[in-house]
Amino acid sequence: MRRWTTVGLSVVVAAGSLMAGAAASPSAKTFRNPVSKGFADTFADPSVIKAKDGYWYAYGTSDPLTEGEGDYHLLPTAKSKDLVHWKYAGDVFDESNQPEWMADPEIWAPDIRYLDGTYYLYYVVTETSVTDEGFDNAIGVATAPTPTGPWTDSGAPLVAPRRGESGDPGDFLWTFDPSELTALNGTRYLYYGSYYGGVFVTKLSRDGLHTVSEPTMVGIDNRFEGAYVVRHGAHYYMFVSSADCCAGPTTGYSVFVGRSRSPRGPFLDREGQSMSKSRAGGTIVISPNGNRWVGTGHNSVATDVAGQDWLVYHAIDRHDPYLDPPELDGVDLVGVNQRPMLLDRHDWID
Repeated sequence: MRRWTTVGLSVVVAAGSLMAGAAASPSAKTFRNPVSKGFADTFADPSVIKAKDGYWYAYGTSDPLTEGEGDYHLLPTAKSKDLVHWKYAGDVFDESNQPEWMADPEIWAPDIRYLDGTYYLYYVVTETSVTDEGFDNAIGVATAPTPTGPWTDSGAPLVAPRRGESGDPGDFLWTFDPSELTALNGTRYLYYGSYYGGVFVTKLSRDGLHTVSEPTMVGIDNRFEGAYVVRHGAHYYMFVSSADCCAGPTTGYSVFVGRSRSPRGPFLDREGQSMSKSRAGGTIVISPNGNRWVGTGHNSVATDVAGQDWLVYHAIDRHDPYLDPPELDGVDLVGVNQRPMLLDRHDWID
């Protein structure tokens, strides 16, 4: 067991034991990371939901799933009874339904939600047809009646490409890592952003398909990405990742947290430091421990039927850090970071 203290609470992250309440099957009392090993060698940026059919579903960044595979999966999906034993459940997109405004088949960092009978999936499109310039990344959203689709893109970016301060062609802020939050009063928010530009939050329309307010910075630029916000007690907790996500065995990616009374921040760490100021705060939640796993980051949170919270995240095995697939469409994919999905218990101690 490893122990970290966060804002006003202790977070205990324990690997290896799954509470009975978390399992649909009584056989899943213990587990070994990575939990995605049964269907994938890599499953980065995982987002997990307990669907209305009683199963868990996980969604990952677009990649080949296994060593030596020549197929590129556009937001792969997995299905589980107990958060531990997962099976591949298809891809969100293929050529028949991928966003028409997508110029390059790179879709990252999905975020899955459910509201009023509809599943929502938010994601990053790395290059669009909006500007005809390279790396003009944007946020998209698709909806479906079931967790496995059929998925229908909204038809246009939810958050369009944002130009950098220079205004030069090809200079775009990093509009990455979307994450939706429905606040206690029913207001919907979207968090997004990364190192180049910072992390922002904006209000969404009731149907979750449009932004309806000016964005507010909640994470300073050049420090955080991968925001994921949950409400616990009287506070909203913003989990973010920091450092390089993808440097093989030297990856330092880690998860930090701050909390606020408002979904729009400011989010403060244990010492009262704001995560949006130049002397940025952030209390460590999970980080490489010097053993097998490095690059522990881009988390989401899953709550089981017993009310137990679980951190779901990816990491890199320092002894096997890269995929080794063949060329795909003429591109040499040797050196792609292998980032499987891991699971750890997350306890709140007031």
